[in-house]
Amino acid sequence: MVGLLEQEADTSDGMKHRIAIWAGAGFLVAACWILYTFVVPPDFLSRSLRQPVVEALAFVTCPVTYAGRYFALHFWWVPPINAATYSVIGLIVELFRRKSNPGSAT
Repeated sequence: MVGLLEQEADTSDGMKHRIAIWAGAGFLVAACWILYTFVVPPDFLSRSLRQPVVEALAFVTCPVTYAGRYFALHFWWVPPINAATYSVIGLIVELFRRKSNPGSAT
């Protein structure tokens, strides 16, 4: 009985750790997009962000940019919001992973 409880606690800690990694990745991706906007000259930035490939890449990697089309977002809001978005995505992935493999201890 105690072994089962310890195994469940380890699984829960592992899941929390993986969700934290998702959040960190989301924060890092958004921070890289912000650095990109600061480093690139404004005329090149406006041209490149209108390219369909770049726009799609921005929407996929930083979903909060879609909200930025409709209302203004400060630069310092984007990384935490993107980290929260990636956390939710990570939670969904982890729940599906756990549901598809219920006997797994990892």
